Amino acid sequence: MDIEQLAYTPCYCSSLRQASRYLTSFYDQMLSGTGLRVTQFSILAKLLRGSANVNQLAKAMVMDRTTLARNLQPLVREKLIVIRPSEQDRRERVIELSARGRELVAAAQPAWERAQKLFAERFGQEQAEHMRAMMGAVVDSGVHELLEKTPLEAERA
Repeated sequence: MDIEQLAYTPCYCSSLRQASRYLTSFYDQMLSGTGLRVTQFSILAKLLRGSANVNQLAKAMVMDRTTLARNLQPLVREKLIVIRPSEQDRRERVIELSARGRELVAAAQPAWERAQKLFAERFGQEQAEHMRAMMGAVVDSGVHELLEKTPLEAERA
């Protein structure tokens, strides 16, 4: 491909990131009265399933540990989560939803449900469900397996 063609070539990642920023902004605005951003709400909602160590939560959120740690800081500061050493392995840290965090998720749930409803109405329920399934397929695609190889090895694969 010529370099001039690059400006006119759609990028899968850029398209997905644009849609993500657009939808994130919508959810953040819908949740604005709760004091939570959608990423924070999502972390707290995941913790409703029970406590998790950092690796488990990072995997569930499809985040690297550094990004997760950065997102956990305000939740710890606001006492919405508790991070403590694991009883099985003191080197491992376990993240738990606090009572205050549970209350805030419950209070934010109607705003999140409204965002879900409005998005599905505007985008179309069937399309919204299809989009969610496609995003799951992207995560499950295994493309990250290519990163375990050197650039030359990946090119040969």
